[in-house]
Amino acid sequence: GVLELLHLAGGNVTAGVASVRERMEVGKGKRGVLEPGGKVEPVGDGLDVEYYGCRTPLPSFVPQFFRFAVCFTWFLTCVACTLALSVFLLPRRRWRARLVKIFIVAFAPSVFFMYGIRIKVLGTRHRGSLEENRPVVYLANHSSTLDFVTCSRSLSTGTIAIAKRALLLHPLGWVAWLNGTVFIDRSNRQKAIKSMNSISGLLREYGISVCVFPEGTRSRDGRLQPFKKGAMHLAMQAGVPIVPVVIRGAHKIWGKFGYSIACNEDPIEIEFLDPIDTSAWTAETLAKHTEELHALFVQNLGEDQRPKKEE
Repeated sequence: GVLELLHLAGGNVTAGVASVRERMEVGKGKRGVLEPGGKVEPVGDGLDVEYYGCRTPLPSFVPQFFRFAVCFTWFLTCVACTLALSVFLLPRRRWRARLVKIFIVAFAPSVFFMYGIRIKVLGTRHRGSLEENRPVVYLANHSSTLDFVTCSRSLSTGTIAIAKRALLLHPLGWVAWLNGTVFIDRSNRQKAIKSMNSISGLLREYGISVCVFPEGTRSRDGRLQPFKKGAMHLAMQAGVPIVPVVIRGAHKIWGKFGYSIACNEDPIEIEFLDPIDTSAWTAETLAKHTEELHALFVQNLGEDQRPKKEE
């Protein structure tokens, strides 16, 4: 119910998911990002573009399976350590949420190093924050296991996520739970609606932003799938704007099936599009707005991530 959700997410409002990017001034009016093993890179006016990731990856001749095996083994190790600490040392939910920050800091660099991953974040001015008292619903396409890590490092502080309850059977779901992720039982429509109604209260009363993958699951080939209306209904009910988050290229590194390609020279792009006002939305127009949002994602994704055209 509402109290359970408030208890689940309340400890994460001030903790959130912290970024480990180091920012440094590089000349008048310029800002850069210090990358691990790299140098400060100027990024335009410093207000709208950020970079992070690995500049010195493993050589390309290192086998793909070895890369995946190392990352997966380290992932399980990080999960085990995080869960052990959360159970035996830090029983309070707020402290367990902080453990997730440590998990991301420990796990993400290994993936970035093994696969030569760099993240390019665009449109950062559109991110809401608790400090600005601007809760939003982040709407992101979902094509990769990496989406959890990349989004966690890119979204504003105090953001929680909504995920399907089946994810609790996966080690990644256990870590997500520690961070305040709210799990929805999609097999029970009434429970799902009740949970979504409760989450809308979190946005209105506590200024918490929510991240949702409207496709409901990762796509098999990275191509955009149809959107479910739940996220749009949530934003409409809470009266908060929607910020579309377009993720490009993550499926090439770690898709739903298969373990990856070799070193990836192109960065994963995460772009925050202009916020969309939902104040005039109604139940009658919700389906139309859902289609418009889907079309917006199609327009901003590359050809390899757009839905296949029907012949």
